[in-house]
Amino acid sequence: MSAVARTTNTQHHADHHDQQHVAPTNEINTLQNQHSSKAVRRSSKLTFGGGVYILVTLFLAVGAINSQNNLLFWLFGVAIATLIVSGVFSGNALMQVRLKAQAIPDAYAGDRLRLHYTVSNHSRFFPLLAAMISEVPEKLSEKKVSDAKFEAAALLHIGPQSRCKVTSSFVPSSRGRVAMREVRLTTRFPFGLLQKTLVFECPRKAMILPHILDIKPELIRVMQGHGEEVRKQTDSRGSSNEYWGLREYTPGDPKRAIAWKQSARQGKLVVVEHAQPISTRLWVWIAEPKGGFENLPINSERAIALGASLITQATTRGVPIGLWMPAYGIRMMPGNGKAHMMRCLRALGMIDFEQAAARSTGRSNPPPSASADDVLVIATGQPQIGHAKNLRVLYADDPASYLVDPASMPMSLQGTPTEVAL
Repeated sequence: MSAVARTTNTQHHADHHDQQHVAPTNEINTLQNQHSSKAVRRSSKLTFGGGVYILVTLFLAVGAINSQNNLLFWLFGVAIATLIVSGVFSGNALMQVRLKAQAIPDAYAGDRLRLHYTVSNHSRFFPLLAAMISEVPEKLSEKKVSDAKFEAAALLHIGPQSRCKVTSSFVPSSRGRVAMREVRLTTRFPFGLLQKTLVFECPRKAMILPHILDIKPELIRVMQGHGEEVRKQTDSRGSSNEYWGLREYTPGDPKRAIAWKQSARQGKLVVVEHAQPISTRLWVWIAEPKGGFENLPINSERAIALGASLITQATTRGVPIGLWMPAYGIRMMPGNGKAHMMRCLRALGMIDFEQAAARSTGRSNPPPSASADDVLVIATGQPQIGHAKNLRVLYADDPASYLVDPASMPMSLQGTPTEVAL
């Protein structure tokens, strides 16, 4: 028996459940899925119920021979016929099955990703009934997604000379590159005694982008404006030494700016705000800790998710944003628009902390920010931070400082207290 697995370059959007952002389409998958198809493997095995059924059939045979009872011989014959039908009926249909797996779009970690298949039955007489289609987890080349939650697709009926489309899904718990290689089609029709399996070679790749967290909107302070309009507003605000007013404390404010007397009167922390130029761009600087990112896996993943969240929110608000992570060679100048956002998110998604970053000069140098730019440093452990203007620091190990609800932290980023404290 031979069957062929084919992949297509048709792209589908992921079905998100909690996040309101839209998953991007994978532009690379079009070329990745133009592979020559490979033959499938097939196998069959007894189920637990099938084993019990064979034992009962043997007892019937022994009883019929010893007693020479015609009724037992009839029952034994029916039992043998049932086994033959179990092996022949659905087996003939499987010999003519063809499966086509569509390309996998990029998705965000924690969101549900749809996997689409097209199954064709080329048999002239036999339908395909009660089949399940699922990915083969053992063939996932990236161990980052080994803990993903897969859901099989149910195929109820395909008549002779017909086809249908089915959908399964999986929820990646962490970012990284996904390479799925094989798709498994199984059926126990008609009596559940034998499980027959076809395995199709369907190599596909996709990128799982970092988690998008529900961060506090006040973290992004950049004022919107363009060209001369920004310069005029900046000139009218005066110098940075001029007193401007009081405002509520937000994470990242220096403690020396807190107005303690006014805070005591109002019952909440307030800080003194001085007049300063209006920021036109935002830099996200993921600073490397002294021991390296690989020694702080949970906090490092939190830093990646926080950086991706800031990039997404700033893009939504029309703020030009730059990404700075020289430890892994990421030096992206501020830009705007969805295309720039996706370049930043893909760069963060491809980082592998299990592989130590190559040592190079300038790993702790600050981004080339202008005087009107806002630089937000995401720190893990004891960061190596050089001098930069308008610098604010967010600590990845303190979710309360940047999350609207600290309990909304994804399970894969929570870890144990020991892992976070290291």
